Amino acid sequence: MAKSKKDSVEHTHKDGTKHSHKDGGKTHEHEIIAATVELKGGNKVDVYKKEAKNVYSADYKLIDDTIEKIKKESRRVSTNDYAANNVYLFLQDCLKKVRLAEK
Repeated sequence: MAKSKKDSVEHTHKDGTKHSHKDGGKTHEHEIIAATVELKGGNKVDVYKKEAKNVYSADYKLIDDTIEKIKKESRRVSTNDYAANNVYLFLQDCLKKVRLAEK
């Protein structure tokens, strides 16, 4: 008999990743991808992407943390009208893609 969503086990990993899924009690790892991106003007930004496998519940903390980083970085790089407009256009494109995520 297959386990249902309510049979999932919530747990926290060494790296702070917290989530729940059916095989939560089994040893498993999450892939963390990191990169440093150099922006025009010589500024560098660290980008981290955590991927959890077999996740049955959304990790809104990762999403909220990413949105906060985007807000801070957007304000930092929007030093003139041209840059602010580029950030706005990019974020509008991202919003369209976020809306497509549920489909």
